[in-house]
Amino acid sequence: MVMKRFIYIFFATLLAMMWLGINVYADEYDGLDFDYGSVLVQLKPQITDAVSMCSDPFDELNISDAKCIFGDDASSISLFSDKTEPIIYVLDLENPSRENVIDTIEKLKAMPNIEYAEPNYNVYEFSEPNDTYYQNGKQAVLDLIGAKKLWDFDIDCSDVTVGVMDSGIQTNHEDLIDNIWVNTGEIVGDGIDNDGNGYIDDIYGWNCGDSNGDVSYVSNHGVHVAGIVSAVTDNSKGVASVARNAKIASIKIFNSSGKSTLSYIIEGINYAKKNDINIINCSFGGAGWGSTSVSIVKSAIEAVPDIFFVIAAGNIATSTPQPDNDRTAVYPSQLTKDLDNVISVANTTSSDELSSTSHYGATSVDIAAPGTVIYSTIPTSSYGTMSGTSMATPMVASAVAVMRAVNPNISAKEIKETLCSSSDKLSALTGKVISGGRLNAYNAVKAIMPTATPTATPTVKPTATPTTVPTPTVTSSPTATPTVKPTATPTIVTTVTPSPTATPTTVPMPTVTSSPTATPTAAPTVTPMPTCFNEQ
Repeated sequence: MVMKRFIYIFFATLLAMMWLGINVYADEYDGLDFDYGSVLVQLKPQITDAVSMCSDPFDELNISDAKCIFGDDASSISLFSDKTEPIIYVLDLENPSRENVIDTIEKLKAMPNIEYAEPNYNVYEFSEPNDTYYQNGKQAVLDLIGAKKLWDFDIDCSDVTVGVMDSGIQTNHEDLIDNIWVNTGEIVGDGIDNDGNGYIDDIYGWNCGDSNGDVSYVSNHGVHVAGIVSAVTDNSKGVASVARNAKIASIKIFNSSGKSTLSYIIEGINYAKKNDINIINCSFGGAGWGSTSVSIVKSAIEAVPDIFFVIAAGNIATSTPQPDNDRTAVYPSQLTKDLDNVISVANTTSSDELSSTSHYGATSVDIAAPGTVIYSTIPTSSYGTMSGTSMATPMVASAVAVMRAVNPNISAKEIKETLCSSSDKLSALTGKVISGGRLNAYNAVKAIMPTATPTATPTVKPTATPTTVPTPTVTSSPTATPTVKPTATPTIVTTVTPSPTATPTTVPMPTVTSSPTATPTAAPTVTPMPTCFNEQ
């Protein structure tokens, strides 16, 4: 039975509109790939009109259900007052069809309190399965990005959580289980939202498609990506990762066919916001999004500036026939041009060449990372290779996790700029990506590490007017204490013989001969130089 109980706010003018019979099938939607069973709606900000509650207003507009996927749920407030963050809904249609989607959108656009009404565009994974099994050097690409040197820092990343927005993960995989994020405020299987975050039984993350806590994998893709982000490292099994013990939260947005929609992405962003997830890996995308759809997704990402989004640039096979994103925009990767908390990633090979299947963009793709024949985790507690910008993207996300561990307060803009400026510049990437470089995780982390300040050690040097070098106090008799004054040109000697009338010379380490009438009361000490951290 379709849920009908919904306190609607933004449909205050619905009853007036449903008699207009608007039925415009605009050419702007021809050839575009979107879901035929739902539409996206973003409300205008700061709507203060009082609203009323009506029962079942959606029947006449072919709407069976409405779900808030970003911002405050309309059912939790009585009116829109001074809300500034975007409020986005996905509306399910009673009779799914392409024509009904377009018809509903046109009617919604005519409503005064609707900012945007758009198709719920489909998005797809960016991967190229590869069955080649490498017995030796399966993860040699980690050396390219400086992982081995980075591990020497032994950085604890356990307080950093990366959201893997993908097809689900295997939470009990032998090389992932210890790094899986667990919502300790929730009780497994009791059907109650124990922690009050708006999600019931979200133990390991959230399934945005089915609106439940089942984040189990529906394909290898998400499991493989998760292992690149944060496989348990130094555990004598499986594979290693740059961020050796960062936590992985599953934000499941794909079904078994590798298909998702914009509404799932937006809901996933909202989940990350409510659960303090620091980074989101997005190994997916698509071309042909409408400008208003782009604005809806952009508004959601823009509303969470503390979450850093690492997004795949795209593969030729699964997005567009040509790979230049400057010519054909691929989203959400293209948002890097407008947002500091987005970075777009291309795919390079183990020989530091741009992959022949990778998208690129001199003004729209920021950086590249190894993504060809990458060995990582797959179901069930096994390992295998996959290729694509889907694999390059979590390489960068893993590096960002270490950066956030080193400096939790680092801004998204600084992360992005540091990743690009510290990358290894390659001729193959000149004119292909903004930075002209391939990820160097070691360089990026080292660039933001606090610089140690060594303790100053005084150096014993003769000067015309010494003030810091200790000198002995010499007593020549019970009643006479000579005043120690340096000579104009001091001479370094090894022994001082005290005299009641002589002016002692400044020396680094005087040796005083004891006598009944002359006893030195102080002896200078030499402080050893501090041991500095040397780059290995």
